[in-house]
Amino acid sequence: MPNRVMPNRVMPNRVMPNRVMPTRTNRPARSRRLAAVALAASTLISIAACSAEDEVASAAQPAASSGAAPLKLVGILTVSAPSVGFPDQAAAIEAAVAAVNDAGGIAGRKVELTVCNDQADPNVSAKCAQDAVAQGAIAVIGGLSVGGSGMVPVLEQAGIPLLSHPINPLEFTSPNSWPIPGGTPVSFSGAAIGLVKTYGCKKVDAITQSLPSSIASADFADAGLKSLGMKLNAKIAVPTTNADYGAPVAQVVSNGADCVVIALPPGEAGKAIAALGAGAPGVKAGLAAASLTQALIEQVGKPAEGVLLSDSFLPVNSDEPGMVAFRDAMKKYKPDANPTSAGVVAWSAVAVVKAAAEAIQGPIDAKAMQQTLGTLDAVETGVGPAIDLTTPLGIKDFSRILNTNVVTYTVKDGTYGPAAEPFSVLDAVKADG
Repeated sequence: MPNRVMPNRVMPNRVMPNRVMPTRTNRPARSRRLAAVALAASTLISIAACSAEDEVASAAQPAASSGAAPLKLVGILTVSAPSVGFPDQAAAIEAAVAAVNDAGGIAGRKVELTVCNDQADPNVSAKCAQDAVAQGAIAVIGGLSVGGSGMVPVLEQAGIPLLSHPINPLEFTSPNSWPIPGGTPVSFSGAAIGLVKTYGCKKVDAITQSLPSSIASADFADAGLKSLGMKLNAKIAVPTTNADYGAPVAQVVSNGADCVVIALPPGEAGKAIAALGAGAPGVKAGLAAASLTQALIEQVGKPAEGVLLSDSFLPVNSDEPGMVAFRDAMKKYKPDANPTSAGVVAWSAVAVVKAAAEAIQGPIDAKAMQQTLGTLDAVETGVGPAIDLTTPLGIKDFSRILNTNVVTYTVKDGTYGPAAEPFSVLDAVKADG
């Protein structure tokens, strides 16, 4: 059975002023969809003005006053597991759905949300997906999960669209997968480009684990550099059992690199950043934003200062209206939860669901959602550049990448600093594919 989610108690991020306006970076919008898309974004942005309501649970919401049946939405993610958990994503989905329902729902119908903890286990993930099929879910929001391989085949067979935070290979290839951020190819090509744009790097190394997925991240960093007429200087692969990053940092220094892309899991990324601070304080580091949470910044301390982060969305402490609305909704509906970049992805996924559902002419069901998602070319989530869902890139192993937007920002004074102007890595990713 789906696990009900209770948020963990953590301190909120400090807010630093940022002034980056979300902008389109790819193709022009089609006017026939703009009204529905704008409504989806404005609904979430306006929640700060809503009257106070009781906190909404992740189970059933009451139906609309018209008596229409609620629309079923399911979140499948690793809320908690022995070694990892993302309760902030569950809280963000719940807050977004609560905001939508408070604003009148979707087409006059409330949204009924169920969050299922897959426990990072493909078998549990598959059971969560089977439950979503049984409920008649119009869509599933997939969070960060190494168990995601279990849900994708089930949802694909049932024709239910998956709006994912992709890390599993199937999430990059299934026709029913609609990745919200660009994932590994976009994050790491963006990190490499961002290092050059921000710090003027001349020689860039990469530190990876000796795993195909980690090495592929370094390859995408190389693709980003090639789009600038450069190339990756060296890939330094460490075993998964590595405990000390002194040696790879010494190799970076020996290579004469002035910047390094860190393609490591969050805990290991923190160790590598600390080692850089001790052994190569002048070398600038860049990595995917999801790998350096606020809590990890505080744990690493001074060596994290100046680290460049690559994301598909604005930093969580941005003062843009959409991000302020996100934080306000988290405070209102999930006051014990922490607003994080992973939560921003979940929030954005709900905005995309709303945009698609309100663009449907006729019954709102999974089949109609699947068909309509592919017609939306300018989904304004309010927390980053508009997302174009019309043209998957079609590159090998990552055929379903849709969002090639990159927002880069640095760690400043112990938190996320102002964001730079967004850019697209479309050409870099396609060239590598």
